[in-house]
Amino acid sequence: MNKAECKRYIKKAYLQLLSKKKDINIENMRLEMLKVMHSELNEYIAYMKIGMHNLQRSANDISVYDLMAQIDVIPDIYSKEDLIFKANKL
Repeated sequence: MNKAECKRYIKKAYLQLLSKKKDINIENMRLEMLKVMHSELNEYIAYMKIGMHNLQRSANDISVYDLMAQIDVIPDIYSKEDLIFKANKL
């Protein structure tokens, strides 16, 4: 993880704690950062699952470039909620 990603996770966790009116302390920030990272990880895995599913249904061999192209298109087709729901069904 680079510093930019770290700062992004810290900011999201901080804003989540503020919205929940929780104390800003080390343990709460740690837990909230884990929740944020887990949520984003689930989204990334969902992108991969749907992309791989689409590629497996085609007659072509799967390459990383094809998978990246699929992942670029998926947000135009699915909302975040639909993406995760569909990926969980695969």
